[in-house]
Amino acid sequence: MAGLYIHIPFCVKKCEYCDFVSFSGMESRFETYIDALEKEMKVYQGEKIDTVFIGGGTPSVLSPDLIRRLCQNIKNNFSLDQCVEWSMEMNPGTVSEDKIYAMLEGGVDRASVGVQSFNNKELKAAGRIHSSETAFDTVNALSKGGFSNINIDLMQSLPMQTEESFKSSLETAVSLPIKHISVYSMILERDTPLFEKYRNGIYSEPDEDAERELYHYTGSYLADHGFERYEISNYAMSGYESRHNMMYWQYGEYIGLGVAAHSYYLGARYSNKCSLIEYMNGDFGGGEKELLTEGDKMSEFMMLGLRMTRGVSFAGFKSRFGRDITEIYGSTMDKFERMGLLDLSGGVCRLTERGIDVSNSVMCEFIL
Repeated sequence: MAGLYIHIPFCVKKCEYCDFVSFSGMESRFETYIDALEKEMKVYQGEKIDTVFIGGGTPSVLSPDLIRRLCQNIKNNFSLDQCVEWSMEMNPGTVSEDKIYAMLEGGVDRASVGVQSFNNKELKAAGRIHSSETAFDTVNALSKGGFSNINIDLMQSLPMQTEESFKSSLETAVSLPIKHISVYSMILERDTPLFEKYRNGIYSEPDEDAERELYHYTGSYLADHGFERYEISNYAMSGYESRHNMMYWQYGEYIGLGVAAHSYYLGARYSNKCSLIEYMNGDFGGGEKELLTEGDKMSEFMMLGLRMTRGVSFAGFKSRFGRDITEIYGSTMDKFERMGLLDLSGGVCRLTERGIDVSNSVMCEFIL
C-alpha cells in the first residue's frame, strides 16, 4: 500500500519564514481547486492507501462543506485500508466547531496543529496569524470535539525566542491533551521576508551550541512527560507515532496530489507543476521526473532510515536490495562507529546521541 498526500495551497496569510507553494487571499478559488483535485484523483483511481495526509498551506481554511467533499472524493477514488491513519494540518484561528465535525465525519482521525510557539512576541515576529491563547483554545476544542490523536508543531530558533521562552512553550505543550509533538529548528530560506530581516541585522542568528543544548533539553523534558523521541525531530506517546511520516522515513511509496505535490511511486520520483492556474485547468503533471538508480535508492534508504531512533536494520537492507549492508557501506559504518557517531550493535545501524548532533554530516557520507 502507498501513502497519500494532498496539498491544499491556501492560507490566510503567508508566514515570514515560509517558502512553500502557498497562496493567501484566494478564497474564490477554493471550490475550483477541489474540482481539480477530484479530477487528478481519478488518475490513481482504485489505488490502495493506508495513510492519508492533507497538508498545506492551511487545509483548515476550507469551509466545512468543502472539507466533507474532499474527504468523500478520497473515499470514492481510493481503496482505503480498514485501519487507515488520516491526518489533516490546521492552524489556530482557522478551526471552528463545524469544521471539526466535518473533519471527523469525513474520516480524519489525526489533527496536526501548527502552533510553533506559545509566546505572542515570537508568533508576531514569525508572521503567524494566531495568538498563544488561540492556539491553547484550538487544541482543547479539538480534544473536546472528538479528536483523541493530536499533534502540535513547535519551532526552535524563532526570532525573539529565548531559552526561557522556548522552555515555557514546552511546558504549555505538555499540559495539553496531545499525543505527539514535532519540534523543528527554523530554517532561514532565501526570498522570504524573515531572511531579509536577518540579513539586514534586524534579528541575530541563534548560537549553534545553545541551540544544540536546547535540543537535548527538549528530548529529556519530553521523555519525562511521556513523549519518546522516535525520529530526530519527532516525539510521541507510545502507539501514537505518525504512520504517514514513518512511511517516508522507511522509504515507502506515496502519491502526492495538488499543485507542486511530489510523489514517489512505482520506482519513480516526480512532481506536479507549481502554477495554480495551470493545475486548476487540469494540467496536473509536467514537473520534474526522475527514475532512481539502485544506488539512489540505497542512499535515500539509509539517509531516511538514520533519522529514526530505531535506525536501519541489516536484515531490512538485505530484504529490500538483496545485498549485505556491509558490502555497500561497511567502511563508512566502521569509521563512524570508531568515532562514536554510529551504534552497530544488534544488527542495526543507528545514530548515537553524538551522531545526532552532527547527523547531516554523517548522512551525507551514505550517498553513493
